[in-house]
Amino acid sequence: MSYKLPVKREVRLLVAEDIRQEVFGKVTLVGLMPGEQFLVSGKPDANAPAGVAFAIASLGFLFVITGGEGKFKARVKVIAPDKKRTTIVNTLMDRPVEKIAGRTAIFGTTAKPFVCPSFGTYTVQMELDKAKFAFPMKIEQGPTDLPGS
Repeated sequence: MSYKLPVKREVRLLVAEDIRQEVFGKVTLVGLMPGEQFLVSGKPDANAPAGVAFAIASLGFLFVITGGEGKFKARVKVIAPDKKRTTIVNTLMDRPVEKIAGRTAIFGTTAKPFVCPSFGTYTVQMELDKAKFAFPMKIEQGPTDLPGS
């Protein structure tokens, strides 16, 4: 197998509430958030620690890689709007991402819970070896007066 990293246009991000791996390489996305932009409704939990604006029970990140070829060490991190804090880091060193020429590779990770310091535009960054691919993800505060909030 040869080695060639994908370029930015060959990597896509899908954000959903949860990701489920199925048989034969299929993936089920639950609660897909089109456009990597969504609202979080309700009031912050009164028992949340200081510096936590909101928490989502589960948030999944699925990467679709259509280019490149080889086995890559992968890492995913989500950087807060202030560009100083990292909300999650997931290193997938035990299981490299394998991209076979002519096929699509997918891999994902889920944060349970996804805890954040503020609303705004986060950066979802995926690293394959030394290559970095960054995607914006905008989270806005929705209505706080919904039933059950």
